[in-house]
Amino acid sequence: MKRKPVDSSRRGLLVKTAAAGAAIATTAAGTFAQAPAVATQRRFRAWVGRGVGQGRTTLQDVTLRPISGRQVVVRTEACNLCYSNAGAVLGLTAPAAITGTSAAGRNLVDMAVIQGHGGVGTVEAVGLEVRRVQVGDRVCVVGTPQCGSCYQCLRGRGDVCQFLSRIGPADLVAIGDLRDGSPVYENSHIGGLAELMVTWEEWVVPVFSKASPADLGMICSCVAVAGLGATVSGTLARIPPSATVAVVGCGPLGLSAVQGARIAGASRIIAIDPVKTRRDVAMHVGATHTIDPNVDGDRLIDRVREISMERGAGDRYWAGGRDTGGRRSGSGADFVVEAAGAATVTPRVEAGPDPTGVLPMQQAYQMCATGGDVITTGLARGNITLPGVLFAIGGISHHGGQYGGANAMRDIPRFVELMEKGQFDVKSLATRVVPLERMLEAYEEVVYRTTITAIMTA
Repeated sequence: MKRKPVDSSRRGLLVKTAAAGAAIATTAAGTFAQAPAVATQRRFRAWVGRGVGQGRTTLQDVTLRPISGRQVVVRTEACNLCYSNAGAVLGLTAPAAITGTSAAGRNLVDMAVIQGHGGVGTVEAVGLEVRRVQVGDRVCVVGTPQCGSCYQCLRGRGDVCQFLSRIGPADLVAIGDLRDGSPVYENSHIGGLAELMVTWEEWVVPVFSKASPADLGMICSCVAVAGLGATVSGTLARIPPSATVAVVGCGPLGLSAVQGARIAGASRIIAIDPVKTRRDVAMHVGATHTIDPNVDGDRLIDRVREISMERGAGDRYWAGGRDTGGRRSGSGADFVVEAAGAATVTPRVEAGPDPTGVLPMQQAYQMCATGGDVITTGLARGNITLPGVLFAIGGISHHGGQYGGANAMRDIPRFVELMEKGQFDVKSLATRVVPLERMLEAYEEVVYRTTITAIMTA
């Protein structure tokens, strides 16, 4: 058969594109290569932080730079106001905690940075190398990337994708400019507190959903994904059927874990938090018991053990029983999710017994039954001390829960479907929804814990 003649103009275009792509510019870390640029220049509003102290974050006009390579421009619909980002946004964090000087001499305090740990929006432009999404797609811009190709992703551990190590000051790429010519960067290549997010393909997950921006903004948040990841994804550990699950800390992450435990089939779900309104919400979304650590602090571990023994064969070991005689007897929670973390400021509601988050993390380990699993997700401030024998031969499996073990590309579409089917309640968690202009006031409610969490819409 006679071969068709080659379309010379098409081949010429491909050759030109390949040649242009060979001439790349890289960041100081050499990770984010730039292919030929796509012109997308326009102005957008963004909350930009620079300097230290209150007032460091202001709403400014940014001129978008051309994108290239694997970059994606997303028009923001909604962004969760994550508690762990509050210190940097509101200027409440000590300078040492937000200062990071790279080998290239960059300092995060002096850089103009858009904060925001992820969000949902619509793709407006893509670089020439992007394959995962296309213009018009609705997407989650996630807190943890998943490249699918690195050592960790190939082992099924997208929750610790190695692109996570490329978010330091030297790795950030300027995505725009302020009126005074200062380059503008984004926290972790995300920058959700803006009308536009400019990120990389690895941080983007397509979601084919017609849910409202606020609802999707909650389900696509790092807190909801981490809570569901810990309890539903099964990457780190699986909740046994009819298990006793304890959740230590009932902010949005912990309340997501409470719901995940219910979805996974736990029969007893113990929600532990000092704030009464959060304990009430926990009961509404799936908890069967609540504990106030300020009231039951001295007996917290014993209370969890007692609840685990409410029904069953008691001390009749030959009949599958376990008693409360100690750890070796099997009493305690079969599965524990720690989601307390450290306090950025003293809350305006009930404060817990330890603002560093160290005590709740230790208690989470100690309330776990022999043979059980503990997943820690909180950002405690300090070192954890445990009895050596318990740690060595206590029979507990501990899992460091970065992103709750969620693999973004696999799990976020699942979590969206759980929301759409009514199995995961986002509205009880997103207790404050504000427009872009009112972001700061909503963030104050988040950091002082007078709301469970807040969603900014753009």
